[in-house]
Amino acid sequence: MKPRIAHVINSFGLGGVPQVAYQMMRSLPNDTYELYLYVLKSYPDNGAVRQQLSDYFRNMGVIVRCPDRDEKKFYVVSQLCHWIKDDCINIVHTHSYKPNIYGRLAATMCRFQGLKTVAHYHNFYENKWIEDDSIVYEQFLARTTDCFLACSGSVAKHAAEKIGLSTDSFEVILNGIDLDRFKIRTDRAAIKSSLCIPEDFNVVGIVGRISQQKAQDIFLEAAAKIHQRSPQTLFLIVGAADEPAILDKMMALMVSLGLQEKVRFLGYRDDIPSIYSIIDILVMPSRWEGFGLALVEAMAMGLPIVCSEVGGIPEVVIPNETALFVETESPGQVADALTRLLEDQSLRFKMGQAGKKRAEQFSYQRIGLQVHQKYQQLLYGHKEEKRI
Repeated sequence: MKPRIAHVINSFGLGGVPQVAYQMMRSLPNDTYELYLYVLKSYPDNGAVRQQLSDYFRNMGVIVRCPDRDEKKFYVVSQLCHWIKDDCINIVHTHSYKPNIYGRLAATMCRFQGLKTVAHYHNFYENKWIEDDSIVYEQFLARTTDCFLACSGSVAKHAAEKIGLSTDSFEVILNGIDLDRFKIRTDRAAIKSSLCIPEDFNVVGIVGRISQQKAQDIFLEAAAKIHQRSPQTLFLIVGAADEPAILDKMMALMVSLGLQEKVRFLGYRDDIPSIYSIIDILVMPSRWEGFGLALVEAMAMGLPIVCSEVGGIPEVVIPNETALFVETESPGQVADALTRLLEDQSLRFKMGQAGKKRAEQFSYQRIGLQVHQKYQQLLYGHKEEKRI
Protein backbone atom coordinates (compact mmCIF):
# COMPACT_ATOMS: atom_id res chain seq x y z
CA MET A 1 0.00 0.00 0.00
CA LYS A 2 1.27 3.46 -0.87
CA PRO A 3 2.08 5.79 2.04
CA ARG A 4 -0.78 8.10 2.89
CA ILE A 5 -0.04 11.79 3.40
CA ALA A 6 -2.60 14.19 4.90
CA HIS A 7 -2.04 17.91 4.45
CA VAL A 8 -3.95 20.13 6.88
CA ILE A 9 -4.89 23.70 5.93
CA ASN A 10 -7.12 26.24 7.61
CA SER A 11 -9.49 26.87 4.69
CA PHE A 12 -9.78 27.28 0.96
CA GLY A 13 -8.96 30.89 1.65
CA LEU A 14 -7.62 33.59 -0.59
CA GLY A 15 -4.06 33.61 0.76
CA GLY A 16 -1.00 31.82 -0.48
CA VAL A 17 -1.07 28.71 1.73
CA PRO A 18 -3.69 26.75 -0.29
CA GLN A 19 -1.74 27.57 -3.45
CA VAL A 20 1.52 26.39 -1.92
CA ALA A 21 -0.09 23.18 -0.66
CA TYR A 22 -1.59 22.58 -4.11
CA GLN A 23 1.72 23.04 -5.94
CA MET A 24 3.49 20.91 -3.34
CA MET A 25 1.07 17.99 -3.67
CA ARG A 26 0.92 18.36 -7.43
CA SER A 27 4.70 18.14 -7.74
CA LEU A 28 5.19 14.92 -5.77
CA PRO A 29 6.20 11.88 -7.88
CA ASN A 30 3.23 10.22 -9.57
CA ASP A 31 1.75 7.11 -7.94
CA THR A 32 4.07 7.36 -4.93
CA TYR A 33 1.61 8.55 -2.29
CA GLU A 34 -2.10 8.63 -1.57
CA LEU A 35 -2.87 12.26 -0.83
CA TYR A 36 -5.49 13.70 1.50
CA LEU A 37 -6.40 17.29 2.30
CA TYR A 38 -8.02 18.09 5.64
CA VAL A 39 -9.62 21.55 5.81
CA LEU A 40 -10.43 23.04 9.22
CA LYS A 41 -13.22 25.31 8.08
CA SER A 42 -14.89 26.98 5.12
CA TYR A 43 -16.24 30.48 4.76
CA PRO A 44 -19.64 31.54 3.41
CA ASP A 45 -18.17 34.44 1.41
CA ASN A 46 -16.42 34.09 -1.95
CA GLY A 47 -18.05 30.69 -2.28
CA ALA A 48 -17.36 30.29 -5.99
CA VAL A 49 -13.67 31.04 -5.51
CA ARG A 50 -13.35 28.55 -2.68
CA GLN A 51 -15.19 25.88 -4.67
CA GLN A 52 -12.75 26.44 -7.52
CA LEU A 53 -9.77 25.98 -5.18
CA SER A 54 -11.35 22.82 -3.78
CA ASP A 55 -11.86 21.46 -7.30
CA TYR A 56 -8.17 21.99 -8.10
CA PHE A 57 -7.26 19.44 -5.43
CA ARG A 58 -10.03 16.97 -6.23
CA ASN A 59 -9.23 17.03 -9.94
CA MET A 60 -5.73 15.73 -9.28
CA GLY A 61 -7.03 12.85 -7.18
CA VAL A 62 -6.67 14.31 -3.69
CA ILE A 63 -9.29 13.17 -1.18
CA VAL A 64 -10.66 16.33 0.45
CA ARG A 65 -12.32 16.30 3.85
CA CYS A 66 -14.06 19.29 5.45
CA PRO A 67 -15.78 19.54 8.86
CA ASP A 68 -19.54 19.08 8.95
CA ARG A 69 -20.12 22.03 11.28
CA ASP A 70 -18.64 25.42 12.13
CA GLU A 71 -15.14 25.39 13.53
CA LYS A 72 -14.86 24.78 17.25
CA LYS A 73 -11.42 24.04 18.63
CA PHE A 74 -12.02 20.74 20.34
CA TYR A 75 -14.54 19.51 17.80
CA VAL A 76 -12.09 20.10 14.96
CA VAL A 77 -9.34 18.24 16.81
CA SER A 78 -11.72 15.34 17.44
CA GLN A 79 -12.74 15.23 13.79
CA LEU A 80 -9.11 15.33 12.67
CA CYS A 81 -8.41 12.36 14.96
CA HIS A 82 -11.18 10.37 13.29
CA TRP A 83 -9.94 11.25 9.81
CA ILE A 84 -6.33 10.34 10.63
CA LYS A 85 -7.38 6.97 12.06
CA ASP A 86 -10.00 6.11 9.45
CA ASP A 87 -7.68 7.03 6.56
CA CYS A 88 -4.69 5.19 8.09
CA ILE A 89 -2.47 8.22 7.59
CA ASN A 90 1.31 7.82 7.70
CA ILE A 91 2.35 11.49 7.68
CA VAL A 92 0.36 14.50 8.88
CA HIS A 93 1.72 17.64 7.20
CA THR A 94 0.24 20.79 8.74
CA HIS A 95 0.39 24.27 7.23
CA SER A 96 0.35 27.62 9.03
CA TYR A 97 -0.98 28.88 12.36
CA LYS A 98 -4.13 26.96 13.38
CA PRO A 99 -3.45 23.77 11.39
CA ASN A 100 0.02 23.54 12.96
CA ILE A 101 -1.65 23.40 16.37
CA TYR A 102 -4.89 21.50 15.74
CA GLY A 103 -3.37 19.04 13.28
CA ARG A 104 -0.47 18.12 15.55
CA LEU A 105 -2.72 17.93 18.61
CA ALA A 106 -4.88 15.41 16.76
CA ALA A 107 -1.85 13.44 15.61
CA THR A 108 -0.50 13.37 19.16
CA MET A 109 -3.84 12.26 20.63
CA CYS A 110 -4.35 9.42 18.16
CA ARG A 111 -0.69 8.65 17.65
CA PHE A 112 -0.16 5.10 16.48
CA GLN A 113 3.03 3.35 15.51
CA GLY A 114 4.81 4.97 12.60
CA LEU A 115 2.69 8.14 12.38
CA LYS A 116 4.91 11.14 11.59
CA THR A 117 4.18 14.85 11.83
CA VAL A 118 5.49 17.74 9.73
CA ALA A 119 4.84 21.33 10.86
CA HIS A 120 5.17 23.88 8.05
CA TYR A 121 5.49 27.58 8.91
CA HIS A 122 4.46 30.05 6.20
CA ASN A 123 4.41 33.38 8.00
CA PHE A 124 5.07 35.20 11.28
CA TYR A 125 2.60 34.20 14.00
CA GLU A 126 3.98 36.03 17.05
CA ASN A 127 0.95 38.28 17.51
CA LYS A 128 -1.46 35.35 17.28
CA TRP A 129 0.65 33.23 19.63
CA ILE A 130 0.57 36.08 22.18
CA GLU A 131 -3.13 36.92 21.75
CA ASP A 132 -4.40 33.44 22.60
CA ASP A 133 -1.38 32.03 24.47
CA SER A 134 -1.06 29.35 21.79
CA ILE A 135 2.73 29.57 21.98
CA VAL A 136 2.35 27.13 24.90
CA TYR A 137 0.86 24.57 22.50
CA GLU A 138 3.67 25.20 20.03
CA GLN A 139 6.29 24.58 22.68
CA PHE A 140 4.55 21.42 23.87
CA LEU A 141 3.97 20.02 20.38
CA ALA A 142 7.57 20.71 19.33
CA ARG A 143 8.60 17.70 21.41
CA THR A 144 6.52 15.29 19.34
CA THR A 145 7.05 16.88 15.92
CA ASP A 146 9.21 14.90 13.52
CA CYS A 147 10.01 17.65 11.03
CA PHE A 148 9.90 21.46 10.96
CA LEU A 149 9.69 23.26 7.62
CA ALA A 150 9.65 26.98 6.83
CA CYS A 151 9.03 28.95 3.65
CA SER A 152 12.05 31.19 4.26
CA GLY A 153 15.07 31.47 6.49
CA SER A 154 13.54 34.51 8.15
CA VAL A 155 10.41 32.57 9.12
CA ALA A 156 12.54 29.66 10.36
CA LYS A 157 14.64 31.94 12.57
CA HIS A 158 11.59 33.69 14.00
CA ALA A 159 9.67 30.48 14.76
CA ALA A 160 12.71 28.79 16.27
CA GLU A 161 13.39 31.71 18.61
CA LYS A 162 9.78 31.95 19.80
CA ILE A 163 9.25 28.20 20.24
CA GLY A 164 12.63 27.57 21.82
CA LEU A 165 14.31 25.50 19.11
CA SER A 166 17.62 25.94 17.39
CA THR A 167 17.34 27.41 13.91
CA ASP A 168 18.90 24.32 12.36
CA SER A 169 15.94 22.30 13.63
CA PHE A 170 14.13 23.81 10.63
CA GLU A 171 14.56 22.97 6.98
CA VAL A 172 13.86 25.86 4.63
CA ILE A 173 11.90 25.04 1.47
CA LEU A 174 11.33 28.21 -0.52
CA ASN A 175 7.93 28.37 -2.20
CA GLY A 176 7.53 27.82 -5.91
CA ILE A 177 5.05 28.44 -8.71
CA ASP A 178 4.07 26.95 -12.04
CA LEU A 179 6.42 29.04 -14.17
CA ASP A 180 4.82 27.87 -17.43
CA ARG A 181 1.56 29.51 -16.37
CA PHE A 182 3.31 32.87 -16.45
CA LYS A 183 5.01 32.39 -19.81
CA ILE A 184 2.03 33.53 -21.81
CA ARG A 185 1.29 35.97 -24.56
CA THR A 186 -1.81 38.08 -24.14
CA ASP A 187 -3.53 40.86 -25.99
CA ARG A 188 -2.43 43.66 -23.69
CA ALA A 189 -4.50 46.28 -25.51
CA ALA A 190 -7.66 44.17 -25.28
CA ILE A 191 -7.21 43.52 -21.56
CA LYS A 192 -6.60 47.21 -20.91
CA SER A 193 -9.68 48.08 -22.90
CA SER A 194 -11.81 45.61 -20.94
CA LEU A 195 -10.77 47.39 -17.74
CA CYS A 196 -11.28 50.87 -19.24
CA ILE A 197 -7.57 51.68 -19.03
CA PRO A 198 -6.25 53.99 -21.77
CA GLU A 199 -3.62 52.27 -23.92
CA ASP A 200 -1.00 54.97 -23.28
CA PHE A 201 -1.33 54.83 -19.47
CA ASN A 202 1.26 53.18 -17.24
CA VAL A 203 -0.17 50.64 -14.81
CA VAL A 204 1.11 50.08 -11.27
CA GLY A 205 -0.33 47.12 -9.36
CA ILE A 206 -0.46 45.48 -5.96
CA VAL A 207 -1.48 41.81 -5.81
CA GLY A 208 -2.58 40.03 -2.64
CA ARG A 209 -5.26 39.81 0.02
CA ILE A 210 -6.54 43.23 1.08
CA SER A 211 -5.27 43.19 4.65
CA GLN A 212 -3.18 45.04 7.19
CA GLN A 213 -0.24 42.81 6.29
CA LYS A 214 -0.24 43.68 2.58
CA ALA A 215 -0.50 47.45 3.26
CA GLN A 216 -2.84 48.53 0.48
CA ASP A 217 -3.26 51.76 2.46
CA ILE A 218 0.41 52.60 1.89
CA PHE A 219 -0.07 51.78 -1.80
CA LEU A 220 -2.99 54.21 -2.03
CA GLU A 221 -1.11 56.98 -0.23
CA ALA A 222 1.82 56.50 -2.62
CA ALA A 223 -0.61 56.56 -5.55
CA ALA A 224 -1.88 59.96 -4.42
CA LYS A 225 1.68 61.31 -4.62
CA ILE A 226 2.36 59.68 -8.00
CA HIS A 227 -0.90 61.05 -9.37
CA GLN A 228 0.51 64.55 -9.00
CA ARG A 229 3.80 63.66 -10.72
CA SER A 230 2.57 61.24 -13.37
CA PRO A 231 -1.11 61.79 -14.18
CA GLN A 232 -1.05 59.15 -16.94
CA THR A 233 -0.63 56.33 -14.42
CA LEU A 234 -3.39 54.04 -13.20
CA PHE A 235 -3.31 51.84 -10.10
CA LEU A 236 -4.72 48.32 -9.74
CA ILE A 237 -5.54 46.62 -6.44
CA VAL A 238 -5.87 42.91 -7.17
CA GLY A 239 -7.18 40.55 -4.50
CA ALA A 240 -10.16 39.97 -2.23
CA ALA A 241 -10.40 41.38 1.28
CA ASP A 242 -9.82 39.41 4.47
CA GLU A 243 -12.96 41.05 5.85
CA PRO A 244 -15.59 43.40 4.36
CA ALA A 245 -14.64 46.10 6.87
CA ILE A 246 -11.09 46.41 5.58
CA LEU A 247 -12.32 46.70 1.99
CA ASP A 248 -14.67 49.48 3.08
CA LYS A 249 -11.74 51.19 4.80
CA MET A 250 -9.61 51.06 1.64
CA MET A 251 -12.46 52.33 -0.52
CA ALA A 252 -13.00 55.23 1.88
CA LEU A 253 -9.28 56.04 1.81
CA MET A 254 -9.32 56.04 -2.00
CA VAL A 255 -12.20 58.54 -1.97
CA SER A 256 -10.56 60.76 0.64
CA LEU A 257 -7.40 60.89 -1.49
CA GLY A 258 -9.41 61.80 -4.60
CA LEU A 259 -8.30 58.72 -6.52
CA GLN A 260 -11.67 57.41 -7.74
CA GLU A 261 -10.66 57.87 -11.38
CA LYS A 262 -7.15 56.47 -10.94
CA VAL A 263 -7.66 53.28 -8.92
CA ARG A 264 -9.37 50.02 -9.87
CA PHE A 265 -10.29 47.39 -7.28
CA LEU A 266 -10.34 44.15 -9.28
CA GLY A 267 -11.06 41.68 -6.47
CA TYR A 268 -9.98 38.05 -6.79
CA ARG A 269 -8.90 37.07 -10.32
CA ASP A 270 -8.33 33.56 -11.62
CA ASP A 271 -6.72 35.04 -14.75
CA ILE A 272 -3.86 36.56 -12.80
CA PRO A 273 -1.22 36.10 -15.56
CA SER A 274 -3.39 38.23 -17.85
CA ILE A 275 -3.57 40.93 -15.19
CA TYR A 276 0.20 40.88 -14.71
CA SER A 277 0.58 41.32 -18.47
CA ILE A 278 -0.84 44.85 -18.29
CA ILE A 279 1.02 45.86 -15.12
CA ASP A 280 4.25 47.80 -15.63
CA ILE A 281 5.47 47.76 -12.01
CA LEU A 282 4.46 45.59 -9.05
CA VAL A 283 4.39 47.10 -5.56
CA MET A 284 4.55 45.06 -2.33
CA PRO A 285 4.86 47.42 0.67
CA SER A 286 4.04 44.64 3.16
CA ARG A 287 4.34 45.23 6.89
CA TRP A 288 5.45 41.62 7.31
CA GLU A 289 5.84 38.82 4.80
CA GLY A 290 6.85 35.20 5.16
CA PHE A 291 7.70 34.83 1.48
CA GLY A 292 5.55 36.72 -1.05
CA LEU A 293 4.35 34.53 -3.94
CA ALA A 294 3.35 37.60 -5.95
CA LEU A 295 7.03 38.57 -6.11
CA VAL A 296 7.90 35.37 -7.96
CA GLU A 297 4.86 35.67 -10.22
CA ALA A 298 5.78 39.25 -11.12
CA MET A 299 9.40 38.34 -11.80
CA ALA A 300 8.29 35.44 -13.99
CA MET A 301 6.29 37.97 -16.02
CA GLY A 302 9.30 40.28 -16.32
CA LEU A 303 8.06 43.04 -14.03
CA PRO A 304 10.27 45.32 -11.93
CA ILE A 305 9.26 45.47 -8.27
CA VAL A 306 9.07 48.04 -5.49
CA CYS A 307 8.84 46.31 -2.12
CA SER A 308 9.58 46.55 1.58
CA GLU A 309 12.63 44.80 2.99
CA VAL A 310 10.83 42.64 5.54
CA GLY A 311 10.66 38.97 6.46
CA GLY A 312 11.44 36.57 3.64
CA ILE A 313 11.33 39.17 0.85
CA PRO A 314 15.14 39.62 0.65
CA GLU A 315 15.41 35.86 0.07
CA VAL A 316 13.17 36.13 -2.99
CA VAL A 317 14.23 39.27 -4.86
CA ILE A 318 17.67 40.74 -5.53
CA PRO A 319 17.98 44.36 -4.35
CA ASN A 320 18.62 46.88 -7.14
CA GLU A 321 18.57 44.08 -9.71
CA THR A 322 15.01 42.76 -9.61
CA ALA A 323 13.53 45.10 -6.98
CA LEU A 324 13.91 48.47 -5.28
CA PHE A 325 13.59 48.30 -1.51
CA VAL A 326 11.64 50.85 0.54
CA GLU A 327 10.98 51.17 4.24
CA THR A 328 7.66 50.03 5.67
CA GLU A 329 5.07 52.71 6.45
CA SER A 330 6.71 55.02 3.92
CA PRO A 331 4.41 56.01 1.03
CA GLY A 332 6.90 58.75 0.15
CA GLN A 333 9.67 56.24 -0.50
CA VAL A 334 7.28 54.06 -2.49
CA ALA A 335 6.33 57.07 -4.61
CA ASP A 336 9.98 58.03 -5.16
CA ALA A 337 10.92 54.49 -6.24
CA LEU A 338 7.93 54.33 -8.58
CA THR A 339 8.80 57.70 -10.08
CA ARG A 340 12.33 56.48 -10.77
CA LEU A 341 11.01 53.43 -12.62
CA LEU A 342 8.21 55.24 -14.43
CA GLU A 343 10.70 57.76 -15.80
CA ASP A 344 13.28 55.16 -16.88
CA GLN A 345 11.90 52.56 -19.28
CA SER A 346 15.32 51.01 -19.86
CA LEU A 347 15.73 50.42 -16.11
CA ARG A 348 12.30 48.77 -15.98
CA PHE A 349 13.28 46.48 -18.84
CA LYS A 350 16.66 45.62 -17.30
CA MET A 351 15.12 44.77 -13.93
CA GLY A 352 12.34 42.81 -15.60
CA GLN A 353 14.81 40.65 -17.50
CA ALA A 354 16.80 40.03 -14.32
CA GLY A 355 13.54 39.07 -12.63
CA LYS A 356 12.74 36.46 -15.27
CA LYS A 357 16.11 34.84 -14.67
CA ARG A 358 15.67 34.96 -10.90
CA ALA A 359 12.17 33.43 -11.08
CA GLU A 360 13.59 30.26 -12.62
CA GLN A 361 14.90 29.38 -9.14
CA PHE A 362 11.34 29.06 -7.81
CA SER A 363 9.70 26.25 -9.77
CA TYR A 364 7.10 24.10 -8.06
CA GLN A 365 8.95 21.00 -9.27
CA ARG A 366 11.83 21.89 -6.96
CA ILE A 367 9.44 21.96 -3.99
CA GLY A 368 8.17 18.50 -4.89
CA LEU A 369 11.66 17.03 -4.96
CA GLN A 370 12.59 18.51 -1.58
CA VAL A 371 9.34 17.47 0.10
CA HIS A 372 9.51 13.99 -1.44
CA GLN A 373 13.02 13.53 -0.07
CA LYS A 374 11.84 14.60 3.38
CA TYR A 375 8.89 12.20 3.28
CA GLN A 376 11.15 9.34 2.26
CA GLN A 377 13.50 10.14 5.12
CA LEU A 378 10.63 10.17 7.61
CA LEU A 379 9.07 6.97 6.28
CA TYR A 380 12.14 4.86 5.70
CA GLY A 381 15.18 6.65 7.12
CA HIS A 382 16.49 7.37 10.57
CA LYS A 383 14.69 10.01 12.59
CA GLU A 384 16.77 13.14 12.97
CA GLU A 385 17.49 14.20 16.52
CA LYS A 386 15.72 17.46 17.30
CA ARG A 387 17.78 20.15 18.99
CA ILE A 388 15.68 21.82 21.68
